[in-house]
Amino acid sequence: MQHCDMRVWFPPQVQPELVPCNHCGSTEEEVLFEGPDRLLHLPGVFRVVKCLQCGWIRQNPRPTIETISYYYPSYYVNFIAAIEDEPSVWRRWDRRYGILKRRWAIERLQSKGRLLDIGCATGIFLQEMRKAGWDVMGIEPHSEAAEYARKHFGLPVYVGVLRDVVLPFNSFDVITLWDVLEHLHTPWADLKQINHLLKDNGLLVIRVPNLESIDARLFGPFWVGWDLPRHLYLYPQKALIAALAEIGFVVEERRCFAGNYSAFLSSLQFYLEDRHPLWIHFSQRMLRLLYSVPARLVFAPLFWLSDQLYLSSTVTLFARKRKR
Repeated sequence: MQHCDMRVWFPPQVQPELVPCNHCGSTEEEVLFEGPDRLLHLPGVFRVVKCLQCGWIRQNPRPTIETISYYYPSYYVNFIAAIEDEPSVWRRWDRRYGILKRRWAIERLQSKGRLLDIGCATGIFLQEMRKAGWDVMGIEPHSEAAEYARKHFGLPVYVGVLRDVVLPFNSFDVITLWDVLEHLHTPWADLKQINHLLKDNGLLVIRVPNLESIDARLFGPFWVGWDLPRHLYLYPQKALIAALAEIGFVVEERRCFAGNYSAFLSSLQFYLEDRHPLWIHFSQRMLRLLYSVPARLVFAPLFWLSDQLYLSSTVTLFARKRKR
């Protein structure tokens, strides 16, 4: 991976910290690259390293848990509210279909029961599962998003992170983390706690950026999956599957089924903005064209194929908790 001639720095509002690998505790690391916040353009330059012991990839140094909220403003993309609030009919249909695909993927492997969604944002997924007959609960660290889920949908959503919420062991049939594990300061400890919360034979669903994707290889440090500084850990698939096995999970299925086209265009936009700043107006017009429905239909077969080959920008693991 390319190294960038940049210097790591954080704004005064953010306290940085140097940390060992949360999985294996090693401090042996290889610097992969340094880069800015390409999504929201908030100040700072951040470093990505690879653990030479277990292979997990992390941001180091990183914002502390007390100050990282600076990089999660209310307009952060994951806090878009209800589907019906989308101004575009196409976007409403697209988001609705994406939520349905999540539900169908789970119900192929698990009958209805009690479901916990960690990092539930504004509760769109939880609302869909509740309408389908599931008993649902959510945890969301962003107070505005959690409040929206409570008021708009009437969902039971706790404000905070997993370790802040006291829940009984062996009480959930399914626990989901949609685009969440990469945001956690202590993912290894959280995965072990999740194992305790799941019933025997319960299902853990994790969607993470796919380091083996075509996008990651093509765009390098401009890949949207890095999302510095919000993504604190990224996981090679084999390393994550091995780590899950350490605490009693068996991965039953891998699937790529969401957001591949939009992620590709976001990475392309980051690349063009960095490498061709004089072309920025042209690139914006080109991207608007590529986001159109006809363009999506033209490229749909190519991105469908990348899904089948597990080469999409995100990958979802479905892991079963072994019986004790």
